Amino acid sequence: MRSLGAALIGLLFALWAALAAAHPMPESRVWIDTTPAGLQLTLQLPLNRLEFAFGQPLAEHADTVLTQHGEALSRYLLQHVGARSGNDGWQTLRPQLKVVGNDASAELEAVLELRAPAGADKRSPTLLYDVVTHEVRTHRVQVFLRKDWAGGFVGEAPLPLGELHYGQSSLPIPLEEARAGSSLLRLVKGGAVHIAEGTDHLLFLLMLVIVAPLSVRAGRWDAVRPVRSALRQLSLVVTAFTLGHSLTLGLGSSGWLSLPSQPVEVAVAVSIAFAAVHAFRPLFAAGEVVMALGFGLVHGFAFSASLSGAGLTAWQHAQALLAFNVGIEAMQLAVVLAGMPPLLMLSRSSPAFYAIFRRAASVAAFALAAVWIADRAGVTSFSTVSGFDHPAVTLVLLPGLLWLAALASYGRHRLSNASPRVSEV
Repeated sequence: MRSLGAALIGLLFALWAALAAAHPMPESRVWIDTTPAGLQLTLQLPLNRLEFAFGQPLAEHADTVLTQHGEALSRYLLQHVGARSGNDGWQTLRPQLKVVGNDASAELEAVLELRAPAGADKRSPTLLYDVVTHEVRTHRVQVFLRKDWAGGFVGEAPLPLGELHYGQSSLPIPLEEARAGSSLLRLVKGGAVHIAEGTDHLLFLLMLVIVAPLSVRAGRWDAVRPVRSALRQLSLVVTAFTLGHSLTLGLGSSGWLSLPSQPVEVAVAVSIAFAAVHAFRPLFAAGEVVMALGFGLVHGFAFSASLSGAGLTAWQHAQALLAFNVGIEAMQLAVVLAGMPPLLMLSRSSPAFYAIFRRAASVAAFALAAVWIADRAGVTSFSTVSGFDHPAVTLVLLPGLLWLAALASYGRHRLSNASPRVSEV
């Protein structure tokens, strides 16, 4: 009987562990952003755990938490959140509170500013924190560094710093040495890398650039533009695309306008398919500028996923947008400068070959866009095409092939137009 009882107890413990794994206990999160005066903390506290430590029911009446307990919750947080540098304690200012959600998963979001005293080392603080964990022994607190403008940590995924729990109420915050301009340089690089690795963005731009040397006649791509006209058309297209994505990049990264990432990524792929059809046969005359502006708005939302303004001041966010955009535009300009000259050469030296190349490129782009649409919409997975959308294909292989084809075509054109010399005897 004892062995049977022990087996039953063991089975119950195993069942409890399985249920706990399937339904993990809600955790608190602390997001850290540095400020000129010290730190700003954003706490996300599940009400159904906070109420045990606070001593008042909160989760069942999430919509009235602040009206009933706002003042008491502020005092509670001031007692359990702080920081120090060595033996120097920091000042903790009154938190800003709001409740997110109104069901069992509702959270209290609290934003607190911590200021270092004069002469204290702001770059080596220790977080002091035991909200909830001083009473609830099973509770865990995940701590992340979200933004450190002075140390150049911006435009990156939040950095996990560690975990706090019962018996562990302090955590050193490792910050890089402050360097002037480090965040701006990182953001410029981040914008350039985002474009360099964004084969879909580059492919959309290529589909618009590939028809820049051409004009529409009788509903078809036919006449070759003069060089000056082609360059003017190209500048209009690139400018429209820049205006479009800059607008939604600013709105998306500031949080003023937010869209789910999956529909945005699907829409980016749809824009490539649309541009590919237009490159094969014009959908409307002189439509590249309007297309670039309209779909630039879509691409800007995709860009904003890499640049969050959370934790930044308005001035820092403005600088971040400018620096990130500079990186984007620098890489776009580099790609255009690498690809436009051979396109101009091909369109003039061998119009027939250029027509074949344009149609083949548009068909390939449409096929790849269709694959992306299906993959991003969750219809199916096409892992076998991962090599075809590698950045090296767009940045190195394709421009290299363009230049080889353009130089070969230009050489043949020069030879065919050269007049043979006649020697008189």
